[in-house]
Order: sequence, then C-alpha cells, then structure tokens
Amino acid sequence: MKHLVYDRYPLGNKRFKWRQRDYALSNFAAIGRTVEGDPAEVLDNNIRILKEAGFNMTELGWACHEGAWAAVDACEKYGLDLIFQDMTIMGGMQHHCLENKVSPDVPKKLAETLKDKKHTIGYYVWDEPHSDEQLAEARRQMDMLEEFDPEALLFTVALPNYNNAGENREGLNWQNGKFVPYVDRFLEKMDPPVLSFDYYPVGNYFNVWPGHRYDYEKQMDDTYMWLDLALYRRKALEKDLPLWFYYQGCQLYKSEDPEMFIFPMVRVCMYAGALYGAKGLQHYEACFRDDLSVCNPKGEKGRFFEDQKAIHKEFAALGNTLMALTSTLVYHSDDLLPGDEHMAVWCDKLSDSTLFSALPRRTSVGEFSDQYGNKYIMVLNRDYMTALETSIEMNGNYRVYEVSKVDGSQSVKADATSTLDLKLAPGDAALFRIQDAKDEAFTCEYKLAE
Repeated sequence: MKHLVYDRYPLGNKRFKWRQRDYALSNFAAIGRTVEGDPAEVLDNNIRILKEAGFNMTELGWACHEGAWAAVDACEKYGLDLIFQDMTIMGGMQHHCLENKVSPDVPKKLAETLKDKKHTIGYYVWDEPHSDEQLAEARRQMDMLEEFDPEALLFTVALPNYNNAGENREGLNWQNGKFVPYVDRFLEKMDPPVLSFDYYPVGNYFNVWPGHRYDYEKQMDDTYMWLDLALYRRKALEKDLPLWFYYQGCQLYKSEDPEMFIFPMVRVCMYAGALYGAKGLQHYEACFRDDLSVCNPKGEKGRFFEDQKAIHKEFAALGNTLMALTSTLVYHSDDLLPGDEHMAVWCDKLSDSTLFSALPRRTSVGEFSDQYGNKYIMVLNRDYMTALETSIEMNGNYRVYEVSKVDGSQSVKADATSTLDLKLAPGDAALFRIQDAKDEAFTCEYKLAE
C-alpha cells in the first residue's frame, strides 16, 4: 500500500505575522487566583507540572504581578510557551483595568523587556471584552503591541452566551437575540489572530439565566455549549481564523460535590471542541485552588493530572492531522437540544450528511476535508457515564482508516464496509479517514510546510 506525505500550512489571520504551526494545548492560568507560599516557587512547580502533563502552552489570566514574571522565567526553564499578561502594566478583563489607558511607551518597554524570551510568544491582551469601550481599548492596545512586537500572538477571548454583559447586566444571550450581534461586533472590532471563546457547562454556579442550570440526569443533552460551538465554528470559517475553545477542566466552585465532576466530562468537552474544528484547546482551570484539577496552588499534582496527561498524548498524536483539516459538517443524534429553535438555524443536520441516516443515542459526528480531497470523520460518544459499542449503518461502501491516538499513523480499520464499528469509552471520540471502497488504498500523513 502506498504512503503519501502531504504538506500542511500554518494558520492565522492574514492581518498578522503570527501563525499557528501546531495544535495548541493550553490553559488559562499558570497560577491560581490564590497562592500559598512564594509565587516564584509555586510557578516553578506549576510550569514543571503543566509541561509534564502535556500542555504545550500556558497563559497568565488574572496572575498577580510577581507570579506573571516568575512564569516568564519558569517557562524559559522548562520550555513551555507563554501568553503573557500582567494587568498592573496593561491589558484587562471585561471592565477591569479599563481606566488604565496606557500610552505607547508602556507596550514598547514591555516588548523590549520580553524580546529575548524565546518561550514568551504573545500577550493576553483582554479577557472577554464586550462593551464598545472595552473593545476599543483592547484593540488600541493590540495595535500598539503589534507595532512593537509584530511577530507576537495578540490574544483576546470572546464571551459565551451565558453572561451578564450589556445594559443593566441583562446579558448578551440567545434568548434576547443579542448574542450573535455581539460575536459579529467582537470580530469586527478586534479582528483577532485566533477566534477563542469559553464555555463551562457543568455545575449550578451561575445564576444568570435558567438555561445554564445543569441537570446531571440529562448530562450534556441540554447545554447550549453545542450551540455556541456551532456559532463560533461558522464565524471562524467565514473569517478563515483558527478556532480555539476554553473547556471546563474541573469543578469550578464549591456549590456542588466535587466528586460529581469526573474526568469523562472533561473528555467530552475537549473532543467537542475538536469535533467543531478547534485548533486549540484551552483548559479552565488547570491550576486550581484545591486538588480538583491538574495542579494546586502549592505546586503539587492534582486529582486529574494523570487523566489530563493521557488525553494530551492523544491530542499530541491526532493534532498534526487535525491541523490539516477543515470542518465541513457537525451533526448530532436527535436527543441533543431537541426542538431548539436556534439549533435549527445554526447547526447542521444529520440529513445534510451523505454518510449516515441515523445515529445512536448521545452520538455526534464531525466531518472534515483536507485540501487534497480526503474526507475524515470524528465520532463522539457524548455520554460521559456509559461506553458506546455499536455499529452504525453507512450510506455506501467505504474503506475506513483509523487515525492512531498513539502516534497519529493511519491504518485500515475496514477495507470495504457499509457499517462503522465503534467502541468508545465514556466521553471519548475517534478520528477516521473515509474513502470509497473502489478507490486505490493508501495511507497518508501531513508535514508542516512554511
């Protein structure tokens, strides 16, 4: 069987010099909101643990001043890429630090200070800007940073639909019709290098609108995470931007029993992002205040360290292929948000696919193509409690190749079949290449080309 090597190319907004070359496995904060002990010591431990867990990038959301600069040194030491933020200098979060309208000498000095830091690859400019004033100031700071550090990643993140933004804090959401216009306004004003947003579906910790209240019996059947993913996916494709997705990596608040949050919930969220074509997965939040996640404020390994390390190995293997693919369709079994009016407008339908006519309960499929005409599918078991073992009827006779989660290689799973046999753990997914059975068989891989 012949083996083909295809070129793939870096991704990014053509307005910027920065380009994404590899799949991003990042996290929101290299340090928790509270620190027990010396920030430099905690950061050194955290960066080491994050690197060991398979993250290839970290961020400095909400970091204290001392922690931010300790992270710079630790990332150089351990070889972990860093998106820098120190809001005592510049940048902001929603309305925080909006009054600090820095002059050009501030970003100039910052860029000069960081220019020799190999692993400080960019700046976390603003977290969830949404008002016109916030968007304008974030864009102004982006433009100044671009002038003084034109190769850097200038990062911002957009809101999820559950929020209390807007006049009288009524929210910019699907229910009041203000969410899609917000996303369009964000894209117009920011014109970002990547399109990133966040969604944390599990837990009754936001009392913003009733749709965000979580029902453990329904699992993720009713969450609007899928709808937000559909919207941001479509906008990223329209603007030709890499899509990045902040997923929920742990139980966030103590209003729920922490033991109710299990790692297959994290797995569902991560593979949901990949299903919608995300080229970056951003963990919120790996460095938590307790032992609920990857590491804690004491710089110790946390509850999900080994699980996170294992799934990062999977994405490290799949990432080279995922970077070469463009999302073409995403559809679900009919038990996900059944009858929702917004899903009907913004989401693809099973009937849009030529591959399948029916899907098992709590199953989702993403279809992809590369620039060479090859077709891929990712199948996700949305059920985070129950494994999926089934055969799905296909509308045709296909050769199916599975992309390995160990090394990214492709092997023939079925040479000529009209059924797709699946065995997926709770919350798990698999990536396949689909070929007409009459065509010549071949395996392939992708090589980064500049």
